[in-house]
Amino acid sequence: MSDRDALLRIVYENAGEENQVPLSDLVATATGFLDHFAEKSLVGERFSNIVETGDGATKFSRLLEACGCSGDPETFFSQLLLTLGKADGNETISINGIEMPHLLLMAILEVVLPGNQFISIKSCEQLEKATNIRVPERRRADMQRVIDTYPVRLSMHTIRQMRVSGNVAYQYLPFVEELDTVGHTNTWIGQFHQGLLEQMYQNRVIFLLNMTCPVYCRFCFRKHKDSRNESNPTPVDVEKAVAYVQNSPSIKEIVVTGGDPFVNRANMACAIDGLMEIEHVQNLRLATRSIAYYPHMFLSEDAKLLNYLKRKNLALQHRGKRMEVATHFIHPDEISPQSLLIITELVKSGIAVYVQTPFLKNCNDEGPELARLFSLLRGAGAELHYIYIPCSPIHGNSVYWTPISKGLAAGNYLRAHLSDRIIPRICTATPIGKMDWHTSGWAVEPVADNPNFMWIRTPYTPEYFKQFATLAKDLDNMRVNAEGTIDVQYMAQIGDESIFLGARPARRDVKPAARRPKGVEEVLPLVRKCENRSHSIVDTGSATLSRVHETRVEIDTGCSQQDLDYIGRDERITDVVMVSETDATQSLYRINQIIGALGAVPHVNSVRLRSLNSNYEPQSYTAVVIDKLGDLNKLTIVNPLRLEIETQFLVAEELTPAHKRLVRRLNNKGITVYNNTPLLGGINDTPDAIHRLAYSCRQSGIEFHHLYIAGLPIQDQWNAANPISLYDAVDIATAVRRQGSGREVPRYMIRTILGEVDFGLSSAFIGDGENVSVKLLCYDLAYFKAMSADFTWPAGIREDGDGKPIVPVSGLLKTTDFALS
Repeated sequence: MSDRDALLRIVYENAGEENQVPLSDLVATATGFLDHFAEKSLVGERFSNIVETGDGATKFSRLLEACGCSGDPETFFSQLLLTLGKADGNETISINGIEMPHLLLMAILEVVLPGNQFISIKSCEQLEKATNIRVPERRRADMQRVIDTYPVRLSMHTIRQMRVSGNVAYQYLPFVEELDTVGHTNTWIGQFHQGLLEQMYQNRVIFLLNMTCPVYCRFCFRKHKDSRNESNPTPVDVEKAVAYVQNSPSIKEIVVTGGDPFVNRANMACAIDGLMEIEHVQNLRLATRSIAYYPHMFLSEDAKLLNYLKRKNLALQHRGKRMEVATHFIHPDEISPQSLLIITELVKSGIAVYVQTPFLKNCNDEGPELARLFSLLRGAGAELHYIYIPCSPIHGNSVYWTPISKGLAAGNYLRAHLSDRIIPRICTATPIGKMDWHTSGWAVEPVADNPNFMWIRTPYTPEYFKQFATLAKDLDNMRVNAEGTIDVQYMAQIGDESIFLGARPARRDVKPAARRPKGVEEVLPLVRKCENRSHSIVDTGSATLSRVHETRVEIDTGCSQQDLDYIGRDERITDVVMVSETDATQSLYRINQIIGALGAVPHVNSVRLRSLNSNYEPQSYTAVVIDKLGDLNKLTIVNPLRLEIETQFLVAEELTPAHKRLVRRLNNKGITVYNNTPLLGGINDTPDAIHRLAYSCRQSGIEFHHLYIAGLPIQDQWNAANPISLYDAVDIATAVRRQGSGREVPRYMIRTILGEVDFGLSSAFIGDGENVSVKLLCYDLAYFKAMSADFTWPAGIREDGDGKPIVPVSGLLKTTDFALS
């Protein structure tokens, strides 16, 4: 028998099974993987340097040599299969000291451990056989109790992932600590539910179309057996829920979820077809984690499900509505070529994909793994929506819990080291609804005599719920504060007592009377004048390139080769924002040249075109322009170069049907349009103005990215005479969260000469009245010196005792002693 036809044996040590695999299949798989996916972003720097460039066969030859198996694939795979037979995810897999990349191991496992089914685990013996682990004898009885109490279901995709990643196994494998009864049975109050319909917010409802999932996450707030074993609704039940929405004109969005709703195609079709005919319904959000843990569902039968979604999205667009897909990713080891392909296919078809990430202790509770996860997802076209802190305080989840301070610290890391376009909102799902940390909510104080709970200020009021439900008046876990919003008890540890901010005092009306402008028209000349490159936080030696963040530069379309070389030398730069004196639509020839050059820079994965014409002259985006922009947008699994349009709207009245049509046409090319809005005194600095703007952006398909409280050039000029009250900023965030969709909520930002920070989250306010400075909690001197060795603090900057800079900011007004107002 030739080497090509040799059969290699793999023995799964704990499962008690074995398999034989043709060597030729293994060689073909490894060669194919190396041919397509052996890029640094996917396999790591060391491995990439070993295999270098060339075709798959050439790279495989180099790998064999490095592993001490030159010209001998049989020895290489024999060693690899021996190790894989023992693998349980707890150790890295190496040959001759060369660590094998996770994705390469997954490709090999698809050959040696094939299949796409999912398996319901009923016993310890079945668990051991499926996952190749050994349950110790002393723990078998407790493990069986866990399996009986909290059902276990795994897909073959996750079983393969768990063999080579403890961080994946941690999410799906049962563990005896689940018997811990600390926590809640449910983490939400459920203000209203009727059949398969649940409602916690005025403007959106949840449809629970299916009660099971292909895989069960151990941290799920619906993990109890009684939830998993509920009877699935029928199409008749779906029709009743659709009728409820038809008779509730305040409902604009429906979150279609479960369980996994895609498992029940009949209910899914009934819901989509019924809801698309309701005039006041604007957005359907389809929630699934199967993109991560069961991608076969989307890709089987010639991508039948993907193609179904694309058809339904076109039908929804025809009716002026949008489809979005919501999914969860927790750790980079969950990323697979299949999952990236699904996201890319959806986004290129005009279906936004947004990611929500629960924050799990000892899994993704440090910044670097989140930065890698979000970077990979962003390149495929995903929007990063939430990080949920902490993990749901449900029975059996205590091993996953982190203190609030840990989540906020991770947010600071991301602000310093990740592109602004992929930093999620830091959010907590309280029993009565979500809040965003240090804008629409905060930790007030510990609950007296109960160290496991704290009072959280939420953006909700009793009046808010009266429209669709009545909150129990005598519940001792809620109180109405002096502001009129509800404080609710939440089960978590704070981690840092300084995060307790107390109650916000009543407003003191000390804001100076501003000259009331005639309207937006008065400020427009200043808006157009300020469409320039931003100030550089370090010296770049160039008049046409600004370094505005570790990961981001802004360049003029008239930039030089030296500017492109600067970008190419620094692998931390992932985002390039292009600014043109004549707007992007009139600079496409030069933009095409620059993007062509950046295509050879693998660490750059996003180009963003700053374009006020997308607001003020949408007609300049002709069919030819949109087609050319589509050609420049490279949403791919390997070395993507995503194209986005940055625009600016000040008030809701600026958005017209023409903008909605333009954004839809760009979205259908996979191009995201995002909005950055400056808060301007007397123009748009009220809760109602920003709520209406956020709503209008959402209606038009525009991502409301940043609401700048201070620091943009136009704000430095305009708000000097019309300062923005910090109190108003909190009121605005409160109103947008309470009255709008979570997908409307922007990030509240302050720009300084040293970079951008989140309002109250990665920043702290110092001073009072109009003498306000901002402490930048996510940066220090070493951060800037890493970008420019000669960097020193600019004039006017002072360094606090902890090494963080304090920067004066104009146009702000602090009227109370409260940290955020």
